[in-house]
Amino acid sequence: MTTPGPASEVPDQIDTQPLRLPYLPAPPSDGSDEALLQLPPPDMPRWSEDSTILLRTPGSCVEKLLSNIVVKSGRAVLLDEAHGLQFASQLDLPGPRLHKAQQIGDNVVAIHMDFVEGQQLDELWPNMSESEKLAIAHQLRDILQTMRSIPSDSGIIGSCKGGPARDCRRICAYKGGPFQHQEDFNKFVLDLYEVTPTTIRDALTRSLRSDYRILFAHGDLTQRNIIVKDDKIVALIDWEYSGWFPEYWDYIKFFERHSTNRDWKEYAKEIFPETYDNELVLFQAITRWQNP
Repeated sequence: MTTPGPASEVPDQIDTQPLRLPYLPAPPSDGSDEALLQLPPPDMPRWSEDSTILLRTPGSCVEKLLSNIVVKSGRAVLLDEAHGLQFASQLDLPGPRLHKAQQIGDNVVAIHMDFVEGQQLDELWPNMSESEKLAIAHQLRDILQTMRSIPSDSGIIGSCKGGPARDCRRICAYKGGPFQHQEDFNKFVLDLYEVTPTTIRDALTRSLRSDYRILFAHGDLTQRNIIVKDDKIVALIDWEYSGWFPEYWDYIKFFERHSTNRDWKEYAKEIFPETYDNELVLFQAITRWQNP
């Protein structure tokens, strides 16, 4: 049975030194880096009285400092996001540059990154022309081609840092693994309601293959996570669900995530370098019975 919510086994801190490709787990730091940020106590509501709150959700706060640095902090923030952002930066993908990240105690994580000027794609989309929408779709396709060009040498399914895989479902985020074998990952996603009829459970299990390539994935390619300026994608944000996953992962998650713009998903074939129709149909059935 999988467990929702953030993991407690992430390392205490990360630095911004270049990573080797493909990125493999590194030994945890001993905490001796004096240059690490000194974080405020967990009950401090803001980093600066002069900051601008960009977004506040249960368990996290995103604020812009006068130095043009954005701090994302809170109990719902994960170091996995910083690891994903760091790895994306090494691939030269558009996104904010990571400065520092650290965990305080058992609950609070803070990530310092550059502020990227632009608007969320979901806000711009309704007023875009067909040619503008296609241009954005093709830019995203190029980004995905770069992401998918780096296979995992180990074949392990999990976070960029070699930790648990995170699956953003309808209501909760679930974690499991890391998984040495795709068969074990399949059991993780086939975490079905106990009342699921045995015939359906067995049919879904038989239908899910275990011979896919393991590639780098974002895990949450919604329009709100795509920042655009002057008709150009300038950043992908929210990398907390990124990591090494079966090659179909971003494609099937694209259709699971809610969009306020109904025609967004009509552009899937323009966005994705490869499509996975069989897996899409299968996961639409899985989500019918899957723990949410």
